[in-house]
Amino acid sequence: MSTHERRFDPTKMERLESPERGQQFPIHAIMDAVGVCGMLNVADIGAGTGYFTLPIAERVAPGKVFAVDPSTELLDVIRGKLSRENEPKNVELVAGDSSATGLVEVSCDLIFLSAVWHEIDDYAAALREFSRIATPNAKLAIVDWSPDAAYPPGPPLAHRIALSDVERTLEEGGWSVVKSDVMTQWTYIVVGQLS
Repeated sequence: MSTHERRFDPTKMERLESPERGQQFPIHAIMDAVGVCGMLNVADIGAGTGYFTLPIAERVAPGKVFAVDPSTELLDVIRGKLSRENEPKNVELVAGDSSATGLVEVSCDLIFLSAVWHEIDDYAAALREFSRIATPNAKLAIVDWSPDAAYPPGPPLAHRIALSDVERTLEEGGWSVVKSDVMTQWTYIVVGQLS
């Protein structure tokens, strides 16, 4: 199964802004679980419409958020949001994906993926890229759809990755799992730290 079959379709971007999203991916509870705090430089991989980008930017200031997404349409949505009054000024938009972020080496204290892990084709390549951009002791946070949850919402069950498989893949890729938990009835979180 190729990545384009699993990658989110930007023409359905309204799903990323739906009221139900807050129940499935509760922003502040997830940021608390990850340990998002001031001064961090964060890569939001697969930033989409900025659902997490903007709240993370507010929380990490004066740290920076790199909103990385392969879709120029979705990056344009974030650009539009950032142009509004009182929006964070510490966000940089970057055209890239999980295995080629376009970010400089040793630039990120946190690499954050929400509903993206199940779309990745080559986990080894992605984890090498995350290791390349990570600062010493950086964290990698993965929030994704549980295969145990009903469909819909979210991607088809066949595309979802079990929490235990994420843990194993991180460990094999040089990241020690420091946190792993069910987040909501639909989602889980796994946090790794560079070993």
